[in-house]
Amino acid sequence: MANNDLVGSVVKAMALVKITASAPDGLKMNELAEAANLKTMTCFNLVRTLIAGGFLEKINGRLYVGSEISRLSGNRFQTGFFRQAEYALLKLNRLWPRATVIFAVPGPCGMEQTHRISFDHPGVIQRLNNEMMPPYASAAGLLGLAFIEDEDVRIRIEEKYPFSEFGVNLWKSRKALNAFLARCRKNSFAVVPFDTEVFHRISFPVFDKTGKFTAVIGASCPARDFTGADLSAVRKELKKQAESFCHNKQE
Repeated sequence: MANNDLVGSVVKAMALVKITASAPDGLKMNELAEAANLKTMTCFNLVRTLIAGGFLEKINGRLYVGSEISRLSGNRFQTGFFRQAEYALLKLNRLWPRATVIFAVPGPCGMEQTHRISFDHPGVIQRLNNEMMPPYASAAGLLGLAFIEDEDVRIRIEEKYPFSEFGVNLWKSRKALNAFLARCRKNSFAVVPFDTEVFHRISFPVFDKTGKFTAVIGASCPARDFTGADLSAVRKELKKQAESFCHNKQE
């Protein structure tokens, strides 16, 4: 009987994920319960478990598919892709051990950091559980705003990180932010213009062979440890590594 109950719960949970995935604008709890033909309390308990596991997420009272789904949907292409990312980060870390280097991919709510090597743990790749990058304050997040074309994702970024709450203190106006993003698209890189006397934070977009935006590779360099020539070399190597993804066979 217990096994039957367990299987039944799994089937219901899978149905909730599938129903949510088919609703790009998200669903309220009662809408999901009705669509799944479940009692509200049963739906609530299952959803709470799915959110804890990252399979669903709740934004402004609406439910969306969580980042764990995309993380688990890895295939041979993605395995090779991330293997190349790790190689690139290790090379950058060997060249500039005082920098923190990162790799991030577009997710359902913006840029998600998947890999990092910190200056205090040289040579050690941290494989992260799709850690969100601040959209207005990080170079990777800003490149996400510049290059992510999916309108649903852009809406969810604004819902989760309203400009009036998270961006206006940094950028003062949307006009200023939009002008910066236009320069990012033109130059194909982003340098965070804040706190430059402390850190030089720069990221480059990664595109596949079709020109689709697929990732970001970047570095955060303590200003006191890097000369202008050093930063120029970092920029050159980041650009080289970013461009290598569209030349190599990613499988």
